[in-house]
This record gives sequence, C-alpha cells and structure tokens, in this order.
Amino acid sequence: MAAAAAEGIYRVVVRFEDRTVRGTVPISELGSIEHLLQNEARAPLDTIRLNLVDTGTIEEIPTEKAKAVFFVKTFEGDVRHKALHFHEHAPVVPGLWVRVYFYDGEMIEGIISNTRDFVLEDGFFLIPTDPNGNNRLAYVNKAGLKDFHVLGMRSMPKNLHKL
Repeated sequence: MAAAAAEGIYRVVVRFEDRTVRGTVPISELGSIEHLLQNEARAPLDTIRLNLVDTGTIEEIPTEKAKAVFFVKTFEGDVRHKALHFHEHAPVVPGLWVRVYFYDGEMIEGIISNTRDFVLEDGFFLIPTDPNGNNRLAYVNKAGLKDFHVLGMRSMPKNLHKL
C-alpha cells in the first residue's frame, strides 16, 4: 500500500456485474485520499482513466454501471481472507460508519464523509475498516447497492496517506 503511494499511483479495480477491469492511475490525476473523501477529486468518477494491467493501454472506463471502484493494495488480493467486521468493538474514532450490500451479495463496512454527498450524489468514497483487507479505498456507485446501513458515527482515521 505504501509502495503505491511511493510510486505515485493508485492501483484500481473497477467491478461490474459481469467483468472486472484492473489498472493504475496517477495520484496526481485524482488527488489525495483526503481530497477524494471530501469529494474534491480533480476529476469526477463518472469515468476513470486507467493504464490497464492486462494490455498496457490507457483507456477511459465509464463507471456509471460499475458496482464499485476499489483502490487496492495489490491486484492479487488474498482469496482466503475473510472480511473483518467489528463496528461494535471498534474504538469511537468524524464520519459515518456504514455497511453496504451489493446486488451480488458482497458486503463492505467502512467510514464515509458525513456530508450530504452520500445522499445526493451518484456515489461516494468509503474507507474500508478491515485492516487486513486488500481495499484501501472504494468509490461505491449507489446504483449497484442493494442496501445501505449507517452503523454509527466514527472519527476519520488519522494519517489517511498511510491507508
């Protein structure tokens, strides 16, 4: 995770119902995690310009029909990893702690900005709360959500650049 920041790139996985797109994007194109969480991205995430891992080509990927855009530590991930959900036992740490369910059955917990954006915009950024998971950050497209639960109020993690 720190390697990607040192390289000045985000590793990105765009997940659709029927396919997955993997690529990299310079941090300078989108802005820092702090900027993304405050919806201050340098470009809206209606599309994301990725250097595709499979082909090495640069392509604009529309995200309107994507389930979510995941900012990952590695492209490989760990298929044996079981997501850790620990809202009840977490320290009270500004943001909303949420649990989102996608139509394909996947569920993610994380912290989102406590702003009107998660209600009014087409999607929102979420910091997953599982410290052992592969996702550093996710842009969740609300069209791909089956359900959304606010679990409580939490503070945003300090030192977001280490995520």
